[in-house]
Amino acid sequence: MLKLKQDRKKQRGQSQKLKSMFRYIDKFTPFSEADEKYEHFHVPSSSFIGSKRTSGKTKTEFCRKWLETTEMFISQKPSDIPFSKVVAVLSVPDYWRSQIIIFYDESYYKSFWKRNGPEQYWTPIKQNYSFCKKRNIKASLQEICYHEKIVNEEGLIESERDLWFYGDLPDNEQTYQL
Repeated sequence: MLKLKQDRKKQRGQSQKLKSMFRYIDKFTPFSEADEKYEHFHVPSSSFIGSKRTSGKTKTEFCRKWLETTEMFISQKPSDIPFSKVVAVLSVPDYWRSQIIIFYDESYYKSFWKRNGPEQYWTPIKQNYSFCKKRNIKASLQEICYHEKIVNEEGLIESERDLWFYGDLPDNEQTYQL
């Protein structure tokens, strides 16, 4: 009985945790590793953002901030870098696994989108809806979605999630303009 009561308990301090996370996100410095194949930024938080007890409003505010940061990175692209693509990944429901990736190597960028085993599979989702529109988030970014399956050595599925990508997406993928 006690476990059931704890499962329904409200996540405390969501507003403070979210504000703290936003302060860290504001400190991200893009385009500092242009001599590498890519650089990436992870969610600067514990897994509270993906908790079942975290409110939908808090999760939506996180997604909005994540996409605003991506748009800002895209607008700040230096002209002296020969190749750069900025892509945000929202991992649903594991929001704390989300990333913003800046690609500097064109061949790595093209190969990044091909995930078909043996440990990881991405299946494109034909989009009849937009994650952002569903959450009432306005963004000027293209959107695509993949369903990800992670498989262990025994062939059993370890995890599944939807990966929503935004930003400088490949032309050959079916994208949804927000």
